Amino acid sequence: MKTFIFIFITTASMIASAQTALQDMQDSEFLPESNPDHQFDYQEVKKQTFTDFESAAKWADVVAIAQLTNIDYTKQRALNAEGQAYLTVRVGYKGVQKNELLIINAKGFEKEACYFPDKEGVEGQRYLVFLKATASDGEYTGFKPLCQLPILLTDTGQYALKYPLDTEIPVPDTLVKNLSYKDPHATIDTSEWTHLKREEIAESQFMELTEKDDLFQKRFFLSYTKGIMMYEIRKLMNIPIQPRITSKQK
Repeated sequence: MKTFIFIFITTASMIASAQTALQDMQDSEFLPESNPDHQFDYQEVKKQTFTDFESAAKWADVVAIAQLTNIDYTKQRALNAEGQAYLTVRVGYKGVQKNELLIINAKGFEKEACYFPDKEGVEGQRYLVFLKATASDGEYTGFKPLCQLPILLTDTGQYALKYPLDTEIPVPDTLVKNLSYKDPHATIDTSEWTHLKREEIAESQFMELTEKDDLFQKRFFLSYTKGIMMYEIRKLMNIPIQPRITSKQK
């Protein structure tokens, strides 16, 4: 009798554990990526022209600094045709909180379609994103360049928007600072470029050229030297601060 009870309790425990694991998988933020039956919402969003960051922030459902985790694109003739980018929120300014997963859908061959570059190295690139929500929970869409303005980490551990900006939204020249970056994405290997191209990019992007010798050849690198601190961009966005509601306030 005792043996029967032991077997019954053990079996019930295994079933309960399996049900919990299944529920965790169903609740997982990565479920759409691993579920072949999930239908992504490729909502079309028209490119907008903004005169300042405040109007861009008002237009967007989500404004955040997010870090690239993965991309999953279908290609046609080596060109992105449709798919998803997965980013983790590092700082949420509007519509999302820290550590939330953003699934950013893109479709088509237009140059403003929001495809992200391949993830390089262990640490994904960080971006300031302005996005519109789709009908599917957790999925968003946007257009270049506002869906992926490069963010770099300074040597003091602060976020800065890369300068020159990839957007034509004007900013006061007084906000542009000379900065030292420790972000791996702040330096580009240009060894395969021509000397003329390196000079042109260095001048137009305010980048510093450095040289290194290895066993086989001389290598060339360009590094960004200017940026705008994100606390300054935060002021320009003028997003109202939403108070957080705790359980004691309900």
